[in-house]
Formats: sequence, structure tokens, C-alpha cells
Amino acid sequence: MAKAVWHGFDTRADMVRALADKTGTALEAAVAARGVASWAVSGGSTPKPLFAALAAAPLPWPHIQVALVDERWVPRSHPSSNEALVWSDLLRGAASGAPFQAMKTAHGDPFTAAPAVNAHYSALPLPFDMVLLGLGPDGHTASLFPAAAGLEAALDPAGVALCAPIRAVQSNVTGQETLRMTLTLTALKTARAVTLMITGPDKKAVLQRALDTDTHLPVARVVRGLDTDVQIYWAP
Repeated sequence: MAKAVWHGFDTRADMVRALADKTGTALEAAVAARGVASWAVSGGSTPKPLFAALAAAPLPWPHIQVALVDERWVPRSHPSSNEALVWSDLLRGAASGAPFQAMKTAHGDPFTAAPAVNAHYSALPLPFDMVLLGLGPDGHTASLFPAAAGLEAALDPAGVALCAPIRAVQSNVTGQETLRMTLTLTALKTARAVTLMITGPDKKAVLQRALDTDTHLPVARVVRGLDTDVQIYWAP
């Protein structure tokens, strides 16, 4: 069973530099070894400085497949779109040549879109060389929300789907966008490296509690289900 390995930093800038170096080195090594690398990324505000750092890095971007970890079921023009964030913050400059796999399709909801999204993701170079996860104050990671419709299927260790539709219970954390698509435990567990990037004392406390006592929370279930230890990058 995988465990969490903590990497603490005095400042967020220090954390971003360390994680950018780790990510870039791993992706370069994957391209050198196999001719292609794959990196699944999360949205939100926390990884924005990491994306900015890597967008300027001289990596072999045309050989690095970028894909989303999860997505709100909104168009790219929506301010909450993870796809839009990746295009604006990561896929620019040196990284503009990286191939990118979005999750949102023209389907009306993620449940009807699931077969098409799974087909797209099945065509990617798998397993992922790197996966970048985040954490919510309710203990969710990716779009694996507590008590969500579709959660148990997404976390089924015997599941075969790479992506799963989710209908979250609306809260201050989810906002209005409760319909989501997310990578499943099946897609995450075989990744060659998984990093969880968090900031602030509150999220650190949430994660520590999930790992120690609230082990029913999605982030704890993901950590336990991985084939490799998850590397926690934290700064105040």
C-alpha cells in the first residue's frame, strides 16, 4: 500500500522551484527512455506558478503529452474551465508545442460523454509519467468529492475505466459546477509518479487528518490505492 511522503518548504517559491525541477527532470527522462512522456495536471490557483515556471523551461515539449486530471462540465470560455487555465498558464512559450488532451466534449453531460472521453484517454501514452493532484478543504482530490454520485465507481480498485463522470453534492467548495469528469483510481494508481501540491496550514491539517483518522475521505482512499508513494509538496 502506498504512503504519503512529505516535502515541506519555507516559502511557496521554494516549493515551486523544487517541484518544477522534479517534474521537468522526470518528463525529460521519460522522453529519453521511451520517446514520449505524459503528464496529467490539475486546475485551480495552486499550480499556476508551477505552470508558469515550466512553460518557460526548455523541455522536449512536442514529445510531452499533457492531459487533464479533471474538469468541470463547462465550455472552455467559462471562467472555471480547467482547460482554459492550462491553455493560458502552461501551454504557452516553450510549452506551446505540447500536445494536449482535454476532457470536456460537446455532450450535454459527463455521464453521456464518458465513453468518448475514455476512448480519448485510452489513446494516450500510459501509464502517466507524472500526475499533479490538488486538495480541497473537504478532502477531495481531482473531482473525487465526498458523497458524490459516481464516486464509488471512480474509486473502484477493480474498475477498468480511466475517466468517470461525477455529480458532486453542491457546496461552497464545488460552487455551481457540480457536474465533473475525473480520472479514476484505475488511471491514477499505475502512474510512475504522483505529486500532491498544497499550500497553507488549513490544507495541511485536512490532509494530515485524512491520512491519520478520516481515512474515508477521497484523498486518503486515493493515496492508499496507488502503486507508488505520493509525494506531498507543501508550503505555508
